[in-house]
Amino acid sequence: MPESLVDTHVHLYATAYDADRDAVVARAAEAGVTQLILPAVDIASIHASLALAERHLGVFVMAGLHPTYLAEEAADAFDQIEPLLHKPSIVAIGETGLDYYWSTDHVDLQQDSLRAHARLAAIYDLPLVLHNRDKQGREDCSRDLVRILRDVKSEGLGPLTGVFHCFGGPEWLAADVLDLGFHVGLGGTLTFKNAGVADAIDGIPLDRIVLETDGPYLAPTPHRGTRNEPAYVPLVAQRLAEVRGLTVDEVARVTTATARRLFKLPEG
Repeated sequence: MPESLVDTHVHLYATAYDADRDAVVARAAEAGVTQLILPAVDIASIHASLALAERHLGVFVMAGLHPTYLAEEAADAFDQIEPLLHKPSIVAIGETGLDYYWSTDHVDLQQDSLRAHARLAAIYDLPLVLHNRDKQGREDCSRDLVRILRDVKSEGLGPLTGVFHCFGGPEWLAADVLDLGFHVGLGGTLTFKNAGVADAIDGIPLDRIVLETDGPYLAPTPHRGTRNEPAYVPLVAQRLAEVRGLTVDEVARVTTATARRLFKLPEG
């Protein structure tokens, strides 16, 4: 078992963990996953995550609005984020991004929200964590994400970096992610047969990769189809080691160092 790993994306506040949340955190620590970062999807989840960060050492928080939740949130929801950024447990803006898979009825709203989140990340020098999901065979989300990030970077508001969470391509996107100064988050989909993730990350250096679960979703093989949890991060590290011809310890050392540097996490 590697000494220390970071789960950079787990929805620990989700109702799927209500029955055994403390045990989930304990199992993660036993598996060597000592730091967890919780992405928000709405205002309620930001506050739920902040409460969990107070309860558990090693738990950190993102603040943001998920693209598929935007239409359900109050008109002033985004304005509620900035006053929370002084909280020491908030280490990123997210998860934001674009999702054209479920609906394209609110594309303008999603794009405006992404711009606003990206500007906030640049101004406060916080990493931006991105959701990117398109309809099968389409690449509109990826192209719009890259275009909007380039536009915001050109405004010169401050440094802008972050993570393309649950990265799976398309293959051309890797070069743009690197050129933008961003990283990729890898989780259970890396272990899925024929998912194509290994090919999509072929040109991405190890030090631009962070590990995640996206729990309770997308559990890695051999747990696919069950509830995901942070204790499964070592399975992702193991698969990445196999793909790269490295040891699990090397993958753990580099990805943990990258996560701690990117999110400004404490050592240990």
